[in-house]
Amino acid sequence: MLPEPTFSFTIPSINDDITLDCRIYSPPHSVLKPVEGEPAWSPRGAIVAHPYAPFGGCYDDCVVLSAAAEILKQGFVVGTFNFRGAGSSKGRTSWQGKPETDDYFSFVGFLVQYVHYIEGFRNCGPQRILCVNPDTTLSSIPSEYEPSSQPQSTNSRGMKLIIGGYSYGSLITTLLPPTEEILQRFSKVNKGTAEAEIRLRALTLAAQWNKDALLYREAQQARKTGPHERSGASAHALAVTVGGEETEHSGRRASHEGRRSLDAFRKSMEKSRKRLLGQHSSEVAEHTLVVESLVPVEIPTPQTHYLLISLLQPPISMFATMFTSLRSGYLAQREAKFLDHPTLVIYGDNDLFASQRRLRRWAESMKSKPTSLFHFHEIKGAGHFWREEGVETQMRGFIREWAQDIARSHRLTE
Repeated sequence: MLPEPTFSFTIPSINDDITLDCRIYSPPHSVLKPVEGEPAWSPRGAIVAHPYAPFGGCYDDCVVLSAAAEILKQGFVVGTFNFRGAGSSKGRTSWQGKPETDDYFSFVGFLVQYVHYIEGFRNCGPQRILCVNPDTTLSSIPSEYEPSSQPQSTNSRGMKLIIGGYSYGSLITTLLPPTEEILQRFSKVNKGTAEAEIRLRALTLAAQWNKDALLYREAQQARKTGPHERSGASAHALAVTVGGEETEHSGRRASHEGRRSLDAFRKSMEKSRKRLLGQHSSEVAEHTLVVESLVPVEIPTPQTHYLLISLLQPPISMFATMFTSLRSGYLAQREAKFLDHPTLVIYGDNDLFASQRRLRRWAESMKSKPTSLFHFHEIKGAGHFWREEGVETQMRGFIREWAQDIARSHRLTE
């Protein structure tokens, strides 16, 4: 299963500022930050959304964890989050799905920026690593601090992104707009808004991870020079819990339901920083850059892939028909992204929440369309919850092979 999350934290939803619980799972630093002479990591991230909260769905769901674990093994940074009303996230589950779609929208914006700022510094060397001073307002990296070769947007250095969901999470995945539209919302933000907070949180956590990566690289180099030098640096990322906000309370709009204060966040980050850096903090500080102001940024659009497990979708699913506000034309428009982007659908032929005849007919129709990038697997005997003998293993195998293909194709384009 999954290891301990690298970061447990919160972000606000762009819908109404509701606080959402989030987690990030990072591959080992040996994968993301190889030492000199080893192949560079190709930036890639993934999200798996959970089932219906009123039925107990949350980011600890077994199917969500299984899918996320298989993707993590292929070198993806994996994120999970709780929709409103799930786990410790604030608010209540809606009847129409629009607030939940905005919740997912918010987390996509966070993850892409988080992975982007790791990717942007992976070739900068030990003297160029993003660092955050908690007393400053964060922003995009000023151009004079960027590597000599500017980050490329959608070519060989482009990010790969998996947007996925299980059960109810697959329905909300269907309702999401294209990734490019999501990122446009975060390219120019006003201070104090949810979008600004999400960008700042992504920068802050990327900086924290980058510090850890620098220590890992130094530890690896020290092992080559001798066993008695720099032995204190850890080769593993620490699990860090981050609460609070990135902006002073007076600078944020209303609806701060139940959030911890900025001071609590700063203390948490300072404590984590001391644990992380230890006696080498002064040495790392010499190699840091401070980001000082919010400015418009252009976030490269990732090459997006979609993963849908036990798909719930009207009229295929009787459960999903409660979303009566979803017009057929609107749904068809959202479904079009599954034809234009590599998409994998996995479902069981014994799913009580869906009409198998309709689901199979829909999947075959999607796959047969000209230039379609849609693929599906129907697993015999599998129910909605994947508890039947052997079916979860099959499901995990299909996800593993699919994620391997994405990672392999990414490496081949480098």
